[in-house]
Amino acid sequence: MPKIEAGSVREHRAQRLAQLIDAAEAILNEGGLESLTAGAVAARVGIARNSIYRYFDSIEDLLELVVTREFPAWIDAVERTVAAETTPEDQAVAYVRANLEQAARGTHGWRASLSRGSLSPSARERVRNLHTSLHETLARVVRELEQPQPELTVAVLQAVVDACIRRIDQGDELTTVSDFAEGAARRLLAHDHR
Repeated sequence: MPKIEAGSVREHRAQRLAQLIDAAEAILNEGGLESLTAGAVAARVGIARNSIYRYFDSIEDLLELVVTREFPAWIDAVERTVAAETTPEDQAVAYVRANLEQAARGTHGWRASLSRGSLSPSARERVRNLHTSLHETLARVVRELEQPQPELTVAVLQAVVDACIRRIDQGDELTTVSDFAEGAARRLLAHDHR
């Protein structure tokens, strides 16, 4: 039986999986997708090549784990920020702000580019589902505002978020982009709510 490096087998497994994802991220950052191989990941972590398959079925599965790694924390941060506000309008603006803050603190840009071109169809579907669960937070808030065009309002607010995240990924300053996005959201909500 292999030696475990944690208090329990479960903890060891979680630690090892995190090490494998960290290794894959480092390899992707250094050499791009072409350099991500089972051998390179195993060597980086210091385990036998075939041992990595105890944690995922293929390199494509590992790539999916890399791309989706930040989603749970991102979704949690957005939901907490939205919940901290008391009015639906402030919650909608908080949704916009929180998404931009998450984009600025993480590695969204290269994860998004991997997601667009390198994932299997089932992995892309999983990413879409994660985005959908995040968008549901905004949809719920907009429903509370009783907007005359709730689906269109959600679509436009999400388009503002997406465009501003792209600007942050390109290097624009968070404060400038966030101030613009929050102002646009407030104007849209004030206009739609009449």
